[in-house]
Amino acid sequence: MRPKRILAGVAALAAVLGLAAVTLPAGAETAATPYVFSQADVGFSEGAATTGLVGRLDAMDAYVGDRKPVLRLDLDWWGVQDCANCAPDFGKLDAVVDAANARGIRVLLIIGYAPPWANGGHADDKWFPVADSTWRTIVDATAVHFAGRVQAYEVWNEPNFANKGNYGDGSTTARRLRYWQLAKIAYEVVHARCTSCTVLAGASGSGDKTEDESAAWLDWAYANGYGKTFDAVTHHPYPAWSNRRSPSRPECATRRWAMFGPPDEKCGELAAVRAVMVKRGDGLKKIWGTEYGYPSNVISVEERRDHLEEGVRMWRALDYTGPLFIYSFADSPSCAASSADPECHFGLTDTAGNPKQPAYDALKLALTDSFQRTLAPGRSLHRQSALRSSDGRFQLWLQGDGNLVLYMGSTVLWAKTGLKAIRLTNQPDGSLALFDGNGVKVWTTPTAGKGASDLNLQNDGNLVLYPKTTPTTASWSTGTWGHKA
Repeated sequence: MRPKRILAGVAALAAVLGLAAVTLPAGAETAATPYVFSQADVGFSEGAATTGLVGRLDAMDAYVGDRKPVLRLDLDWWGVQDCANCAPDFGKLDAVVDAANARGIRVLLIIGYAPPWANGGHADDKWFPVADSTWRTIVDATAVHFAGRVQAYEVWNEPNFANKGNYGDGSTTARRLRYWQLAKIAYEVVHARCTSCTVLAGASGSGDKTEDESAAWLDWAYANGYGKTFDAVTHHPYPAWSNRRSPSRPECATRRWAMFGPPDEKCGELAAVRAVMVKRGDGLKKIWGTEYGYPSNVISVEERRDHLEEGVRMWRALDYTGPLFIYSFADSPSCAASSADPECHFGLTDTAGNPKQPAYDALKLALTDSFQRTLAPGRSLHRQSALRSSDGRFQLWLQGDGNLVLYMGSTVLWAKTGLKAIRLTNQPDGSLALFDGNGVKVWTTPTAGKGASDLNLQNDGNLVLYPKTTPTTASWSTGTWGHKA
């Protein structure tokens, strides 16, 4: 857990930087109750497959340091109750939920995927249930069965995709109305059984068309009286990974391909969802990122490392976010390692549990809130991220506005401003460079050709490049030395 004094310092610095306010996460000073969640919580979304999942829980637990992870599981209604007169059988989930509870791991359970007998006779389960009564019954049975063992519930997965949440004539009008009716029922039923549980709802996917976008889907709910039928909003802040986009470099041709996007970008869907909540007077609620990740077979290992790390740090720089769930800890056991399907390669480990480096170690550092003191050759500092001296007195921030600023407390020691940078890269040629969202170099140090160097934020306040060949002789510095403790 992060010490109180560090969190207080981060909160003060956030105010100086003009970033969103940082609040103490529940459990920072004392152990959090099982039903209290914050943006410091780390989740893992492992999909519907439970094969081998119990055996991975210890590794997940160890991966996130002092805080306990949160496990996101599918209920898979059809697998629980395959006929109208059958009693629900939660046996497959019980083993996983009980094993998680035994380790202090909390559970977020997705209720969804109606069987044919409940969805109007459709052959697949990606249709919403037709009768309120059947939905009410399965939600109630679930809340009763998992009382004290499940702390949060999510109403459906990516319901704004027609191939995951269909209804009636398949139109947005029909699907959207039915979804929010189901969300209202689930909210009422769960809270009747568990007043402390968190109920999540929202258009977590990017949607099929403009009217299906997350923000539009949520705004319709507020406009039609469903604004009080959820405790938090569920969102999947995937960047356009198929185009190798990072979280801070959204694909703006269509906002549906920019589910993350920094808060100052108009095409970022996360910012759009937040704007709807504020406009509707619901700004105190949090947005949970219940899936976030990159497939390892689409982008380079270095890009994956940088993009995953950047996303975590950006997410935690916002004051309106809740837990962020990594999709996923391990590759799906149902996939062959040779499969070309990106869905088979989102894991931080392969199916045998072998870490996929270098993303595995870099993301672990970001998730456990450890600040870096150095930037190695080839590594980047991304927007809304910082380096910190080992004594904690100095921080180099690449701020949300794109300014690169070196601080001692609230005092600016050095800065590069007005460049709208999204990353600071320690280039292999020995130079330090800032790049904008179009990949254009907007500033660099005059050290190209000095060879691979380490960037070090020292305890005297100086930011220094040290070539590997002459590790005690600086090739460049900010000249801000001399600030003794």
